Amino acid sequence: MYLNMPVRSKINLWFVPLIVFTIAVTGYYSYRIAASDIVVKMKNEQTSTAKQAIDHLNYIAQDAIDISNYLFLTPEIQALLTQDVESGGYVKKDIIDSISRLMVTRPYFRFLTLYSPHFDLIQFNNKGLSAAIPFKDYQEKFDYDRIVKDPRIESWNVEVPGRTKSMFYGDNMNKILLTKVLKSDMTYNPEGIIILGMDEKDFRKSYATGTNDLEIAVIGIDGTILSDSTGKWIGYSVADLPYFANPVESLDNISGAIDSSKWVSAHINSSLTGWHVLVVQPRSKLLNQLNRIQWLTIAIALLTILLGLFVSWSVAGVILKPIKKILISMKKFQKGDFSQQVQLTTHDEIGQFGVGYNTMVRRIRELIDDVYTFELKQKEAEIKVLQSQINPHFLYNTLNTIAWSAQRNGDQAVAEMIYSLSEIFKISLSHGKDIIALDQELQLVNHYLFLQKMRYPNKLAYELDTAPALKEFTLPKLLIQPLVENAVVHGIESIADDTGFIHVQAYLNGEQVIIEVTDNGAGIPPLQLAKLKDLVQEGNDSLMGDNFALLNIRNRIRLHYGDQASMSIESVVDSGTRVILILPFTKR
Repeated sequence: MYLNMPVRSKINLWFVPLIVFTIAVTGYYSYRIAASDIVVKMKNEQTSTAKQAIDHLNYIAQDAIDISNYLFLTPEIQALLTQDVESGGYVKKDIIDSISRLMVTRPYFRFLTLYSPHFDLIQFNNKGLSAAIPFKDYQEKFDYDRIVKDPRIESWNVEVPGRTKSMFYGDNMNKILLTKVLKSDMTYNPEGIIILGMDEKDFRKSYATGTNDLEIAVIGIDGTILSDSTGKWIGYSVADLPYFANPVESLDNISGAIDSSKWVSAHINSSLTGWHVLVVQPRSKLLNQLNRIQWLTIAIALLTILLGLFVSWSVAGVILKPIKKILISMKKFQKGDFSQQVQLTTHDEIGQFGVGYNTMVRRIRELIDDVYTFELKQKEAEIKVLQSQINPHFLYNTLNTIAWSAQRNGDQAVAEMIYSLSEIFKISLSHGKDIIALDQELQLVNHYLFLQKMRYPNKLAYELDTAPALKEFTLPKLLIQPLVENAVVHGIESIADDTGFIHVQAYLNGEQVIIEVTDNGAGIPPLQLAKLKDLVQEGNDSLMGDNFALLNIRNRIRLHYGDQASMSIESVVDSGTRVILILPFTKR
């Protein structure tokens, strides 16, 4: 199929896909490089965001720790921690006022609660919307004894109403709580706890960014989510987050569990609190801006296809136009128009090809003219040779006959024979013409047979039969007489009895003229007949031998009439021979 395609289609088949492939590969690698650069850039930005978040959270956490340490070291608080449990747990008003003044200066912290068996509940709420549960309820609900015995004197947790235990009445806000054990500075025994709380929304504002698709999660050391930028995952375990492709085996290796095919992430750990800040962003949204490259690549590819088709079509047309001119000229040249020449204005390879073609056509025309002229001269020479062979041979036989007749019959017979001989010479010469009427050719045959009958008066009889429509039919001269001579010499002379007969017949069969020369002579042996048939059909010179006259007649009718003329031989040993000429019917 490819080999049969036009050149223009082949150019398009190679040119357009090559450009499209180049653009597609370029666009693909541009997209990959841009995507990689954006991911790297975003990872750097996320790492910076995580560091900023850690810095803000560390500041808040440090402030909370500082407040708890300040209260822990306050003499009034230490006095309360060391007083007798049975003293009634009275708390002086000046202690409450000092705590209130401290909390007012810390807008992040909304709640402050002190639990101890040495004094009554001390609590502060800067909005006054909630109240802490009593100490006895706290002991049972939160396992106070476990908290004070924990080696860690500070711990962070989150309170989500309806999901986790709550130590407050009257509000539904999510809280971030710092729980610190209060120890006596004298005995270093745990004597109470201080709980400092923040509204999770205020806590979130300290690290949240204005990027809608950027998600940040603050994870405690126990894997609980203390806060996240969406507010959906507070109080859940880190394993519940939808970012992971693998189980989270360690918070330190949390980035390794992220599904990197869907999310771009950064992870920072706080050395102060042990918190982990995880920053993630959907890869699809991150790469949405690269869709412009995809669509731009597709648009360029489509535009290139159209432009490539137009350019390749135009370029192919420029190339093929002169080639088509040469092809059209070649077809005319194949049909025999040897005057063909193409005019090309270009001087490139195609122009040189056209010049070469013109030179070739001109040279072939000259060669054909030379060969045609040579063949005509050769055929004329062959005809003249034949005529020179026929006439002396015939003249020799005729003179012998005239001498024999003069001795036997007297002057009148000699006169008739000489007359016939003169007519034969007259028709043979025919003023130098090569084409004569069939009627003249048959007159020559009649005179020849008359002379042969005078030679064999009792052995030879003949008949000439011609259709009236063929009287003026013209043909090359000396086509029939050599056939009649062969019939006499090779057919009639060879028989012993006096029954020799030659019949010459010419008739019209459709658009063909049929000329038959038939004798009842000795016939031709099968092997020799096969060679003669090959001679008259194929024109094989190697089989010519003594049959120069037959080959000459065959070549002359082919030269004059082409493939429209043919010659055939039929013969039976001891029964005779028939030679048939088939010529196209033409009127002159």
